[in-house]
Amino acid sequence: MNEHPKGWGRSIKLKWVIGGILSIYSLVVFVLAKAWYSDQMIEPFHFFNDLPEWKQLDKFAHAFWTYNVCAISCRFLLWGGLKQNTSIGTLLGFLIVSTIEVMDGFSTGYGASLFDLLANAIGGSLFYAQIKYWKHIKIFSKFSFHFTSFATLRPSLLGDGFIQEIVKDYNGQTFWYSWSPHKQWWPSFLSIAVGVGAEGMVYGRDEQNAMHNFSPYRKFYLSLDLNPHFFQSKKTWAQVLIYPITIFKCPAPAIEFSTHGVRFHWFYF
Repeated sequence: MNEHPKGWGRSIKLKWVIGGILSIYSLVVFVLAKAWYSDQMIEPFHFFNDLPEWKQLDKFAHAFWTYNVCAISCRFLLWGGLKQNTSIGTLLGFLIVSTIEVMDGFSTGYGASLFDLLANAIGGSLFYAQIKYWKHIKIFSKFSFHFTSFATLRPSLLGDGFIQEIVKDYNGQTFWYSWSPHKQWWPSFLSIAVGVGAEGMVYGRDEQNAMHNFSPYRKFYLSLDLNPHFFQSKKTWAQVLIYPITIFKCPAPAIEFSTHGVRFHWFYF
């Protein structure tokens, strides 16, 4: 009986992993094309300075997505048998998220953004640096979302329905950086989370909002979160169940800081 060469099974597994990543990538591009770009007219590729828009919350979104796509890519590559996967997974994550800039570049009213690419690089670097120097994740980049009344005022831009609004309505998005102190007195299942958001944005730029009597402002949060490391398990099914808490911020009390003062939320998501 002929035996397969050593590493043959691992090679096949890695090919399946690469195929899976490409399939997920295609699905993400399709969803974005439907949710964000379906109503956009196509024009020649061009660049666009969007730094003054959305209180820069879209840059936090780019960093968040790149960070987590890099993490997912590395997990898949490791599962496929590729041991030295951090550099490849990070580069792959960066390239996947940066595809958005190609679609933006052909869209009327938008354009490819160098600042988006910089945010992508920051998100990828935050992931890569932790694995490279700490050998594990200490700071998790997380996300939360709640519906707002602003989307109904301009659904073509801020979204119409759950899928579109969770992607488009920056008023309801909060981006978090969650960290757990390694102290004896600190509960090991809890993390400290610092968040950033904004509100009052019906148009992208402050002057546009002012013309329509809207006053956008940034918001910062301090809250508690679940520590994913506490719930780690070697069982695959358990890893799948707990994986969402590495991406999504757990609903919890939060203190909000803004130019409108300090506000306490009993339950914020």
